[in-house]
Amino acid sequence: MTGNEMLSTLGLRLEDPSESSFTQAAKLDALNIAQKSVVNLIHNAYLGELQVIDEGKAMTDNTIDLSANGDLSEEVMRNGIIAVYDSTDDVWCTMIDPGDQKRLENSYLAGSAANPVAYVFSNKLFVDGPGATDTVDVWYLRSPADIEADGNECSLNVALHESVVDMAESQLWKMDAKNDRATAAYANGKGQIDSLNARYPTEAPTGIGTKGRG
Repeated sequence: MTGNEMLSTLGLRLEDPSESSFTQAAKLDALNIAQKSVVNLIHNAYLGELQVIDEGKAMTDNTIDLSANGDLSEEVMRNGIIAVYDSTDDVWCTMIDPGDQKRLENSYLAGSAANPVAYVFSNKLFVDGPGATDTVDVWYLRSPADIEADGNECSLNVALHESVVDMAESQLWKMDAKNDRATAAYANGKGQIDSLNARYPTEAPTGIGTKGRG
């Protein structure tokens, strides 16, 4: 759906097509909050439209700044780093949890040029092993574009558009103190997301000795 189509659908569901109770600005705010909620609830596998590869990014002291206006071309969604490739040494980095960083002090586990290790902490991507200013390719999920009152399609997969509208409807009913309708709308949207998430394990591609990360 386009932004205009989402606004029209939302107006009909709210029984307010003339926008006498809910302004266009209020509906756009609700849609954009709902879009972020859907992104946070859905499995990464359904966010292909948000996947980005930034190639040849030079590190500073073995780090890449993930903050807005940092080193990457797009804003990173919820630290959504998918993979890191050390393009200087032509090797993939092993992604670890930042809580395991202490283990890198062990010389047997520390990253190296042949086996680099990467993790995200405090809005930075740390890469242990390569040279301090080596270049890396970063695969990540970008934040979705804001929904506007125009003919542009929502950034998310079409399978998620209804859930975005459902959750926006829920927020607006809640603002109007109609909690029963808010609860029903949220349940509709969340139910679709839960259904997609439940299907993924059976449809996921078979990995080489591992499961795909969510």
